[in-house]
Amino acid sequence: MRKNLLLTAIFAVALACSARADLVTNGSFENGTFVDNGSGFDTLLSGSTAITGWTVTSGSIDWIHTYWQPEDGEYSIDLSGNEPGGLAISTNLATVAGQSYQLSFWLAGNPDGPPTIKPLTVTIGGVPYTFTFDETGHSRPAMGWINETVTFTATGTTSLSFASTSGTPYGPALDNVSVNEVTSQVPEPGSLMLLGSGLAGLAGFVRRKLQ
Repeated sequence: MRKNLLLTAIFAVALACSARADLVTNGSFENGTFVDNGSGFDTLLSGSTAITGWTVTSGSIDWIHTYWQPEDGEYSIDLSGNEPGGLAISTNLATVAGQSYQLSFWLAGNPDGPPTIKPLTVTIGGVPYTFTFDETGHSRPAMGWINETVTFTATGTTSLSFASTSGTPYGPALDNVSVNEVTSQVPEPGSLMLLGSGLAGLAGFVRRKLQ
């Protein structure tokens, strides 16, 4: 039993060596000034900073609460509010030039209306990436969220935006956004000391068992 516990501890230390803090503030849109008019969502117009850490940069979006199933927490976003097309939210990331990062986000679609295929454009540091979500067979209680990722290399502070190009008020849905460093899995000195101590302890335990 002690051997199994020690191995588990060593494995946990090794994982911690490569962990880095998420650079996105409020990536699941849980914090801010939400006003529910009874619909289960709050429509935010261009220029709004009601969602902590984010700015509505064009058109309008719907900040969803109880209207449909979120992927994480209690809130999510419909990137098409009451105006079709060209709708976006954005944030800035404190990235380091030359460092590689991975963006992760969860994508679904408003099931209330067309198009069936919901298009989303993600722009990172001025570079656009296009994603789509097929909302066939999905509904408000079962949104069918899928995880999407993009790996990029920063040139300094990085702008990040998400935009709907659906052309209707029924846009792509967004939740649980995160950005983390892509590491080489090389432990830092402090973690190496912990790992070495654990290995030494395991070796001593094994020797005692063999004697």
